[in-house]
Amino acid sequence: MTAFVLSAMEVLTANEAVRFGIFGVVGASKVFPPHGFLNEFFAAGNDPCDQDNLMGAWRPFSVSHQEYLEIKDWWVAAHPGVVEDDLGAANWDDWVQEVLNP
Repeated sequence: MTAFVLSAMEVLTANEAVRFGIFGVVGASKVFPPHGFLNEFFAAGNDPCDQDNLMGAWRPFSVSHQEYLEIKDWWVAAHPGVVEDDLGAANWDDWVQEVLNP
C-alpha cells in the first residue's frame, strides 16, 4: 500500500465523519466517484462542502489508476453495494451536485 493510498484513506475516513463532509453523503449513497473525479477532490486540498472547516485542509495529491482501484475496493468493502458511477457528470463539481440532488 502506497503513501498516497494511505493518505486517501485518511482523508476519506475523516471527511465521512465530518458533519458536512461530502463523503458522509457519498457513504450513504450507492455510488463512488470515478478516478478522475476523485483526483479532483484530492487535488483541491479541502472539501468545499465542509463549510465550517471542521476537517481542515490536506496537502493536495493525486492517485494512480492502480491506487484508485485499491481505494475503491477499500471503500466498497466498508459500503456494500456501492458502485463506481460518473452519474453523467463531466467533473467533480457536477458529480457532487448529482449526489446531493439525485
